[in-house]
Amino acid sequence: TPSHYAYLKIAEGCDNGCAFCSIPLFRGTQKSQPVEWNVQETTRLVNAGVKEIMIIAQDTTSYGWDLDDKASLHQLIKEIDQINNLEWLRLHYAHPAHLHREMIKLYSYSEKLLPYIDMPVQHASDKILKKMRRGLNSDGIRSRIDNLRDANPNIVIRSTMIVGFPDETEDDFQKLYDFVDEVQFDRLGLFTYSEEPGTYGGENYKDNIPLEVKTERMDAIMMLQQEINMQKNKKLIGSTQKVLIDKYFEEGWTLGRTYRDSPEVDNYVRINEKLNIGEFYNIEIKDATAYELIGKKI
Repeated sequence: TPSHYAYLKIAEGCDNGCAFCSIPLFRGTQKSQPVEWNVQETTRLVNAGVKEIMIIAQDTTSYGWDLDDKASLHQLIKEIDQINNLEWLRLHYAHPAHLHREMIKLYSYSEKLLPYIDMPVQHASDKILKKMRRGLNSDGIRSRIDNLRDANPNIVIRSTMIVGFPDETEDDFQKLYDFVDEVQFDRLGLFTYSEEPGTYGGENYKDNIPLEVKTERMDAIMMLQQEINMQKNKKLIGSTQKVLIDKYFEEGWTLGRTYRDSPEVDNYVRINEKLNIGEFYNIEIKDATAYELIGKKI
């Protein structure tokens, strides 16, 4: 990573046993780093010049359950929130079934925690969610999303979904499509189901959806999400955004990010002049595409 952002891995392994996932097979059960270690590591990174920390684990919202001295994600973030000179704190890989109300509440008042959450929901058909062993139905997922937006109306919700899971019918897919249309995720990653040997799904379900059907379903949601992205980005035209600069190109233009975007996976702001990497600037948004904002330094 560049010198201005870093990933803080707060735990390794996973206890969830989702039907499609092989992570527990080769990473084992969850092993959390103690709160003190994570705070010390964040302090070290910030003292070295890091301005943005991305909290990651296979399931960040299960953090601390396995420690002898029990801890929680919201407890850890409260500790990190007090570290001087940290500008941005970003949360990834939050399992909706384990998203605690105290963690949601933090989005209403935390100083460093960005109003951004990466929360993979995987599907929206209750039948498929049960087969996936996700531990929460579609109403439960809706409730988490509503609570997050109530806590902070400016929150950006990133999610990932899988299409073509075994026995996914047209009706199941339509429920997923309608859910995406209803919820209006700010960022969305899509994958076609691929059978993983040794997983619960690989051992117990037949991968019975043809690849061309999976691809058609993925493309349909991608087109829907592209339109959602376009509408949301157009609303930012004329606004001034705090932007962290990530890259400069010799052709004379710079890429940066607002709080809405995590590096490598989300959108960028393009500025047609050279700006210093790792610095924040106020950028007026002049134009927008589905996946990019175009701005000018104020």
